[in-house]
Amino acid sequence: QHSRQVRKDSLERINGLVVLCIGILILWQGKGLSFGSPHAPGAGFFPALIGVILIVLALVLIVRGGKGTEGGGRLSASSIARVLGVFAALLAYFLLLEYLGFVVVSFLLMAFFFLWVARQRWYVALSSAVLCIGLAYVLFDVLLKSSLPKGVFGF
Repeated sequence: QHSRQVRKDSLERINGLVVLCIGILILWQGKGLSFGSPHAPGAGFFPALIGVILIVLALVLIVRGGKGTEGGGRLSASSIARVLGVFAALLAYFLLLEYLGFVVVSFLLMAFFFLWVARQRWYVALSSAVLCIGLAYVLFDVLLKSSLPKGVFGF
């Protein structure tokens, strides 16, 4: 039991280090973008916000390790498949975003997350994906006037 808890603590700290690196990378990549202000955010505002949030959450993971969690630290085949599926979906999103555009690729990604990760029924997953992407489109394209990738379909 003790070795399982040590393994779980180590895994959570490694996860924390990975998330920390991602947060730092986001801040580094956004360093040349205009920050703006909370009332008039620039292109660098949201990357900076997301980077800081990831860094804070990573530090919590690193410090807490597996404290307060149950379980033996073993990963099931289905949980490994879901994690690999998420990474594959994110890679596909990155590769297809410019070609297919924000709306199409983001809808596919959200639908995948609702179906594969959250295990929702297909009609709940598709309607939730439409709602999420619709709200994101209105927020970023209409209200914030961000330049979202249009893709071959023009939207």
